[in-house]
Order: sequence, then C-alpha cells, then structure tokens
Amino acid sequence: MKARKLFVIFVLLPWSLLLHAQTTAIQGRIFDSETGAPIPFVNVALTAAGSGTMTNQKGEFKLTTENRPGRLSISSMGYSSKNLEVTRGISQSMDVALEPRSIELLTAEVRPDKSKKKNPAKPLMQRVIDVKKKNDPNALVAAKNNSYSKLELDLNDISEKQASRWYWGPFKWVFSYLDSSESRVALPFIMAEILAEEQWQNSPKREQKNIVASQLSSKFSNSKNAAELDAALPKLNVYENQMLLLDRTFTSPMHDRALAHYRFYILDTLEINDRPTFHLAFIPRRKGESTFEGELWIDSLTLGLQSIEARLSNASNVNFVRAMQWSQSFEQVESLDNEQLQAWMMREENILMDFSLTDRTIGAYLRRNTQFTNLKWQTKKWNGGWTGGRDLQFQPDTLTNSQWVASRDTPLLQREADIYAMTDSIMAMPQWRFVKGLGYCLSTGYVTKGPLEVGAWWSAFTQNPTEGNRFRLDLRTSNAWSTRFMPKVFAAYGTDDLRWKAGFSARYIQKKTPRTEFLFEIKRDLEQLGMIGLLSQGQAFTSAFRTDSVNSLSEVQRAEISVLHEFGSGFSGFFEWRHRQIGALGDLEFLEPVTAEPVDQLVTSEASVVLRFAKKERFVGGEFERVSLGTEWPILTAKVTLGIPKMLGSQYRYARWTIEGEDEMRLGWWGRLEWYAQAGFYQGSAPFALMEVVPASGTILLSDEAFSMINLYERVTDRWATGLLEWHAEGLLLNHLPLVRKLKLREVAGVRSIAGAWHEKHEALLELPDNTSGLNGSYTECSLGIENILGVFRVDAVWRTDRAIGERESWGIRFGFGAEI
Repeated sequence: MKARKLFVIFVLLPWSLLLHAQTTAIQGRIFDSETGAPIPFVNVALTAAGSGTMTNQKGEFKLTTENRPGRLSISSMGYSSKNLEVTRGISQSMDVALEPRSIELLTAEVRPDKSKKKNPAKPLMQRVIDVKKKNDPNALVAAKNNSYSKLELDLNDISEKQASRWYWGPFKWVFSYLDSSESRVALPFIMAEILAEEQWQNSPKREQKNIVASQLSSKFSNSKNAAELDAALPKLNVYENQMLLLDRTFTSPMHDRALAHYRFYILDTLEINDRPTFHLAFIPRRKGESTFEGELWIDSLTLGLQSIEARLSNASNVNFVRAMQWSQSFEQVESLDNEQLQAWMMREENILMDFSLTDRTIGAYLRRNTQFTNLKWQTKKWNGGWTGGRDLQFQPDTLTNSQWVASRDTPLLQREADIYAMTDSIMAMPQWRFVKGLGYCLSTGYVTKGPLEVGAWWSAFTQNPTEGNRFRLDLRTSNAWSTRFMPKVFAAYGTDDLRWKAGFSARYIQKKTPRTEFLFEIKRDLEQLGMIGLLSQGQAFTSAFRTDSVNSLSEVQRAEISVLHEFGSGFSGFFEWRHRQIGALGDLEFLEPVTAEPVDQLVTSEASVVLRFAKKERFVGGEFERVSLGTEWPILTAKVTLGIPKMLGSQYRYARWTIEGEDEMRLGWWGRLEWYAQAGFYQGSAPFALMEVVPASGTILLSDEAFSMINLYERVTDRWATGLLEWHAEGLLLNHLPLVRKLKLREVAGVRSIAGAWHEKHEALLELPDNTSGLNGSYTECSLGIENILGVFRVDAVWRTDRAIGERESWGIRFGFGAEI
C-alpha cells in the first residue's frame, strides 16, 4: 500500500541513526510437541548474556538482561535442544515445542513419559475446521453494525538520553507525555477517531460504510484522510485460509490444513458467558514461514471462535516490523428474521504494530482498536439503507466535543486523551509553524506565505544542453485563499537559449467525494517527448541522474481544457481537449521527407475520453492533491484520442485507441507478482512526434512507466502491446541465508517488453531522425535485483536482450526508491 510506503519513508527514516541500548526481556512456555503437555525443569539460557533459568511446573520461564542477549538456548533430558533468535532491546514472548528423542545406553532405552500418545488438540481443531464455514461471520447472507475505531501513532524506544537531546529545542516538554504501558516506552503522537455505520450482504455481493463523524488530533491533515486510511486497511478474517497483512500473505491458524502448519495444545477448559470453552495455544510447525503464534478460545457447543490473540512468529522476518500482535473477539447474535438461528459476529478487534528501520532505532507503534455495536443479521438481503456512489460515504461532520464523549462506548484512556491536549499545545507554539512549513516544503516542493505558495524546489534549477542553466519560479494560491479554486503561473529562463517560457493554469474542484474537477491550462515550454512522470523534462531528477543526452527537445505551445468526474464505486471518466504547436530544438529536427527542408511546427487539436475502473480505490491528501492508497482489485483504463483537422490550424486526422490494466497477485509462499499491460493502435496518419514514442527513463533511476536501457527517441510505433511483469520473491531464497537474512533483503526479478509495428506512411509526412527507427518486432529488458537495502532502496541489473550481454551498452545498474514490506 502507498500509505505504508509514505509512512516508512517520512516517519521512520529520520530516526534511523538514533541508536541506544534497552533491556531485553523474554518469557514463554515449553511444550511437548506430541502431547502438548508443559515440560517443567527445562534449562533456558541467553547464550551471550550468560543468564539462565529453568521452567516451572507449568513450563513457564522468564529472562531479562541489559547486555547483548545472543540466542535463546533450550535443553532438557529426553528432548532435542533448540537455539532461537532473540531480538535485542524489547520484551518478547515465545512458545516453544520440543521434540522427544530417544537416548540409547547399550541395550537400555530412555524416553520421556509417553502415557499420552496423542495430542488431544489435533482432533479438536480438525472438528473446528470442518465446521468453520458455518461459524464464519463473513459468510452471513446480510449483516450490519455500528463501529467506533481509534487509530493511534506513537513514537517508541525513546530513552531518557534521547529525550534530553538539544535538537528537540522548545519541544522538549512533550516527553512528559511518555507512556510505558507497552514493552517499549512510547510518545503518543497522533490520534484519530471514526464513527461509522456498516452494512454488507453476500448475495449479491455488496458492502457500504457510512462515516458518521471523524476527528484527528492533528489539524495538519483532514480527518477524512484517517477514515480513508482506516477503510483501506485489510480486514483480518481468521476463518480464511490466507490472511493479507503488511502486504504479505500469512497462513491462518484456522486454515483448512492448519494442522500441517501449526501445532495446537489444549491449555485449559473454562466457562465464558456460562458456556464451556476450550483454551488452546498454537505455534508454527516450521521456522521461516509466514505464520502466527498465540492463543484461541473455542466455544464447545458450536465450535465457533470466541476470541483469538495472535502475534507474528519470531521467524517471520517482515521488513520494518519488529513485532505485531492482534486480537479479535466474537459474540452470538440472534437473526432478525428467525429467532431460532444464532450466528457469531465480531465484537472487537485490536491491532498493534511496532515499526522501525532496524531493531535498535527509534521506531513507531501503529495501533488500531475497533469496537462493534448494534450487531444485526438476517437470512435475506437488505432492502434499504444503501446509497449510490462509493462504498465509503461521508456525512456532514457536526459532532461537538460533548457528543463525541457520549458516542464512545468506553472513555478514552489517559494516554489517548493526552494526545489531544498535547497536539493542541504544540500547534499553539510559533515554532510549530516553521516545522509545519518545512514538512510541507519537503513533501510538495512549495513554501506557503499567506494566500500564496512559491516553488517548487525540485524544478527551480535544472540543466540541459539546449537551455544551459534553467531557472524556474512557480506561484499558486494556498488553501488560505481557496480550497476549491487554485490558479497557478510559472516563468522559466535559460542562460544559453536566452528565452522565456511561461504558463498559466487554473483548477476548480466542484465536488471532492466523489470528485468532480475542472482544469484549464495554457503554456509555452520545452518538453522531452517520451519522458514522463518524475523523469520528465525540467525536473531535478532528470538533470542530476541522466544517462542519455537530454537534447532532443521540443518547444510546445499548449492550450488544454479537461474535466474529471468520478461516478462512484471506483468508476471515473475524464474528458480533455488540447491544442498543441510543436517545434524541434537541440538535436531534434523536423524535416520534409522529399526536400529535407525544416518544418517549423506541427499543429494538432485533440479530444480525448478516458474511462477508468478501480474497485474500492482509496485516496488521501489535501484539498487539491491526493495520493491513491491503491486497491486489491485490477485497475482497468480505456482511452481514445481523436486528432481533429482544421481546428485552429490542426494539420492531421488520426485516432489513438488504448486499453491498459495493472494489478498485484499474491502467490502465497512464492511472494507476489506485479503486472502492467497496455495495447494500442493508431488509425489515420500523423508525424512520428505524435505517434507512440517508446518511453525511456534516460536516467539511472528505475521508473514504472519507462524502459531503463533504451535511448530517448530510439523507437516509435503506431501499433503496440507492452507489458511489465515483476516477481517479488519476498525473501524466498535470501531468508534461508543466515547472514543475509538479518539484512532483510528481498529478491526481485522482472521483464518489460514491447512488441509493435510501424507503417511507413507516417514518414511521408515527416522524416524520422537519424537515430530513430520504427519498431517492427519487439524490444525487451530483463532485470534481476534486490530491494529494501537500508529499507528504502532497490538496485537492479538490467539487460536489453537485443544486444549481446558483453556489449558496453547492453546492460546497466539502475536504482529505485521504495518501501515494500
């Protein structure tokens, strides 16, 4: 998820160099792997710290050390010994199963007590799994509830020494709010609350969440962003075989073949709500799999899950995640239309994740607590309560503070209430305005001054062979002037070409959810056709990291009018009309095919219609800009562009048709596949500059939208199919290499290819440049790399397959930025 990537880069990275020591505490229980019985008097020691203990009659142990712990060594007569990894500086829990072994002394054989040959938890869990479809709340025909969610972000592992550092300046007082209720001392930082009404049904499949109210402790962001982020977080359904969490697939302890992945042990039988209940523990059978360990409570009458407490197994090796634990509880609810029927529905869910770049740096807790009330279900679909548009609806947020207090089923904890008081005090400080402005400048490129914003720093100074040193200044209005209408102007000047470039645009957002937006723009500037995104002409990234000569430029005079409208449910439409006058600059020439005379300008008027479908896509952002949180479904886009001759001097008639899709596919233990595909063709005829120029990066940076090794303007086509396929193995091989495993590197392999054709009729309008040719056939690049070096970088070796690998320009090293978990 993009939200997770932004969190890792902008929240955790600043703390990555602040190392300090902490107490290591470890507790747990030791079981017999076959019977599930606790093993007393087991020797348990921390190898490097030199401290040890023995388990009690219940198989329990506790150890603490201020020193380097080393590994946890476990040994007992009659059992195979184990040595387990320990994370330094935190409190952690381990449940360990020991394998019985025989000890041969000549003709004598000594074994542990085998009076219980069979673990009774196995047949019990098999019965639970056999009836799980009957008890799964998500299998109900139709259900609804009210929900109250709390999202909280805390900075953790802050020692007294760190809290007294000089660089905190006037903000040192915030450390009086330090909280020690978890294993790491933490500073509660941001708090969000969301009240919602939810309903869903399975036939036909439909769900809707109506946000009654939301509030955020920090006024730096819109509270709706918290609701969007909360809705985008994956729903944990323990009844499913696989659970998507932290962008990885984990095996559920209630998997159809859970007994092949987990060991279960009955700890106790007890009464819960006057119903006999089995209390069980579960641990992974094998190290290195994406599994959990924890405890669950099973109702003995229905074999339904009453509650579960789970945490990531110590060998999960998930990037940036030091620990993660979650719990769910359920209750039985009578059907609205049949009093004789009862079903299990979720009553509460709690999730706690501990993030950090390394095990010994300042990190962050992300907490999510959700309580469900007014639980209802029935055996037929809902006839009412649905509204059109998106599955996430927002009501006007008009709750007062006293109304918020009344809406909470349980009062805020003191830690949570203090967040509101602390953030209000911070924002009243004059120093906060500087910190807020600095963060806004780094993320958007602009500096705010009252009703105006000045920027952007990444395009203020760049270089290219045509303009030489290029200076640019942008001015736009801020949210203080308007949150719906934003005019913007820019001016640029080159010290070599001695020419001014300028432009004006205006955006108007009529409606924000679902979005309806209008744009008008007119400008004259230099462009590099075939370069897109952050690597387009005039960006600092292109200027600093280029590998190809950025001198095949075009001077473009453009006028554009467009409208974007979201119809709801992930379906949106976009209409655009634009008029362009394109002239060649630098090494690029537009020449007549017969006389070789230069052509001053290519003139075209185009109308485009785009239809896009992204089911359940979520967005966060400010009043104007927003960032997609992605979707678990494929994103499909269709576009048609018509060249309209004789309109404002337009010279060409053509049509461009494209269809494209992208998605991410989970492969279980084998990681995931990410793919992108596009196919398109042109009707009619137009010069090569208006055709499909195969996109090139032109830099040492990886781009999702461009080829890495092809030269700028090397290939053009009028019929093509292109695709990208990347396999992210998520440590499938590297996880098994002890030294490499600690670096948390991940394998990634990819192939990007385009196949196309080129009709020579287009060359009757304009000659192809000397270094440009039509694509008749295919062009392919293969890559092999590692990602998450230091948590934020990716390095790939890329090879263009149309050249021998020994040639100098056949392969190269390319770098990418990311934060995959």
